[in-house]
Amino acid sequence: MKITPVLLSLLLLLLSCSQSNETEALFLNADLLMEDHPDSALNLLNIQPEIIEEFSDKDCAYYALLLARATDKCKQSLLPCDSLLNVALDYYDDDEKEKAVALLYKGRLAVEMEEAEEATTCFQKGLTIIQDFPKELKTKNLLLSSLGNIYFDAGYYDKSMEIYETMYECCTTDLEKSIALNNISTYYCLIEEKDSTLMLQRKALNYAIASGDSLQIAMSEHNLSLEFDSFDELDSALYYEKMALEGLPQKENHGNCYFNLGDLLLKTGKNKDSALYYLTKALDDVSIESKASCLKSLYNLEKENGDYKTANTYLEEHSAIIDSLFYMEQSTEIQQLIYEYNTKMRVREEQLKGKRTIHCTIAGFVSICFLIILIYQNYINRKKRIQLQYEQSLEQTQNKLSSLETTIENNQLMITLLKQEKNNLKQEHDSKEQQVEEREQTITRLKEEKQQLLNWLFAQSNIYQKVITLSKQVVPDKKEMKVLTTAEQEQLKNTIFELYNDYISFLHKTYPKLTESDLLFLCLQKTSLEPLSIAICFGYSNTHPLNQKKYKIKVRMDEEGS
Repeated sequence: MKITPVLLSLLLLLLSCSQSNETEALFLNADLLMEDHPDSALNLLNIQPEIIEEFSDKDCAYYALLLARATDKCKQSLLPCDSLLNVALDYYDDDEKEKAVALLYKGRLAVEMEEAEEATTCFQKGLTIIQDFPKELKTKNLLLSSLGNIYFDAGYYDKSMEIYETMYECCTTDLEKSIALNNISTYYCLIEEKDSTLMLQRKALNYAIASGDSLQIAMSEHNLSLEFDSFDELDSALYYEKMALEGLPQKENHGNCYFNLGDLLLKTGKNKDSALYYLTKALDDVSIESKASCLKSLYNLEKENGDYKTANTYLEEHSAIIDSLFYMEQSTEIQQLIYEYNTKMRVREEQLKGKRTIHCTIAGFVSICFLIILIYQNYINRKKRIQLQYEQSLEQTQNKLSSLETTIENNQLMITLLKQEKNNLKQEHDSKEQQVEEREQTITRLKEEKQQLLNWLFAQSNIYQKVITLSKQVVPDKKEMKVLTTAEQEQLKNTIFELYNDYISFLHKTYPKLTESDLLFLCLQKTSLEPLSIAICFGYSNTHPLNQKKYKIKVRMDEEGS
């Protein structure tokens, strides 16, 4: 009878240990599958509610983070994770990195519920916590991305730009860099910095291609299309939007691509039937704001087609959506949260400075005391050593005195010899430096003479005389200006490539991406030809295409340099 309770206790203990081990193994497998196979991880975490209720607080909190992470990666609604995330928020303390992860997904759930104020609070608090964990760059990156998007949507563009730049510094993968650069280029597009916008967006597309993520590639191409559209380069915008729609995975939402493609077709006037098809198809898959724009485009299209009844229907729907959009209150709340967050961060920095000051003061006081003890002890030991050393030194000094006199004489003789050798070396060094300088001047002069001779040889060619003759044309309309024919351009290229072979070899080795046309242009710049003459060499009647060619060459050379 006494043994039975003991056996029952041991049995229950073994069962609980077995269950705990199974739970840990389940969580470990889900964590391993998370990055490459999030859908498999989500299926693995599909646990019945009655089993979850048997979890300990620690297991339940960790399960909440894994489930929210897998659900977010699969782009599913986070609503089923709401109560579990609350458990995680209650379990983890503010000095644990898991609390920042829980706040990340709680904030994203708030974004999904269109509760911008709560989402902003969660992201700001998460960033405050994650500052103490500098190695957690992934979590910090996600928090910054979500918070920057909220600021941008609320109209605080400069503040969102600061966050996106910080986010880019935290990126460790090509995919993360592509996402960050997409956001930054959108800001530059907003302030109409065309060169920076297109350069950053192309860089984002390159990172997306390097990552191999088809969704990110399509999004980068879609953003590039929108930016070309904003700068009125409709053909390029249309090209990239078609690329984005073609590469976008089937399971993803196509509404924005349909709308942009339809709108671009409408603007270019190339195919109104296709524009109507894509705009109509986009209505069911776009957000409320984009739907309003889509309805406005359909209104204009039907109005042009003469179907005023349908156009009026679209206009009424558009007006109803516009009347329902209110952002002022949300922006004010977010502005207040930004101010509170900045204040908290400044207070926290001051607190950390105060703690560091106290720690430094205590450490300094202890160090000074320890140093005083060491100095006093050293003073006593030193007095004893000095007494002993004095007696030994007195005897040694007499012995060294005689040897030092001999050594001094030898050193004086050696110094005299070294000074003489130093003077000789200095004279030789000065002579060699003068020779080097003379040779460098000679090389520079010979290079200039070589360039002048090459230019002279080129000036003696028939094709050069042809270019000079054409450049002196006086015509009322530039379109009537004669330029080099294809055969003459080929003759010019052969002549230039033969004369400037060394320079071309240098350019081709340094910048392999340069085309023959690029190399020809760079060589012609070395000659005495005017810009209009160079334009004639390429078959242009004005210098405007040369500016585009210069820009493309600069981009290729910068890519090689980076």
